[in-house]
Amino acid sequence: MLWPMRAMLLLAGLALAAAAQSQEIYRWVDKDGVVHYADQPGAPDAKAVDLPGLSTYRAEPAAEVPTETPEPAASYQSLRIVSPTPEQVFFGADASVPVELESVGPIEPGHLVTVYVNGQRADAFPADSMSGELTGLARGTHFLRAEIVDGNARVLVRSEQVMFHVRQASIANPPVGPRLRPPPPKPPKKSGGP
Repeated sequence: MLWPMRAMLLLAGLALAAAAQSQEIYRWVDKDGVVHYADQPGAPDAKAVDLPGLSTYRAEPAAEVPTETPEPAASYQSLRIVSPTPEQVFFGADASVPVELESVGPIEPGHLVTVYVNGQRADAFPADSMSGELTGLARGTHFLRAEIVDGNARVLVRSEQVMFHVRQASIANPPVGPRLRPPPPKPPKKSGGP
């Protein structure tokens, strides 16, 4: 029972689509000079309009644009900070922090190693070296990262950021062990009398 009903609905849909394709459009101008278009003539002087077919456009193949040969990519696969280690602590106002970097692939000519401490470039660090020393750091937590850049300052590889700390050495010698407890109170003195 469902099959004949579905077939009739399908045929009705196809008939409507065919009617829509062959439908005429009418054009007329009203007394105020406004142009109207509709599928039914809205005035005695309405005229059928011939609609052009669908517009199509075929794009021509794009002309090949000559491009500059890109500079071969550097062979750096990674860059990491070996020293200081994450969360390492250095003591003293004159603490010197050794920095050692490791890359997979040698530093190529024209490429520079750039080291940043707390987001600022460390000028004292040699630009062509994978090791150096940071001095004069204030007490507190510091963040270190490194990059290898090409001659156009384009970053080729970047290390993960490492956090380390500089602490002031304590001159206090705090008591430990039993010295932390106060001595026991002394018993009151007895007064002499009969």
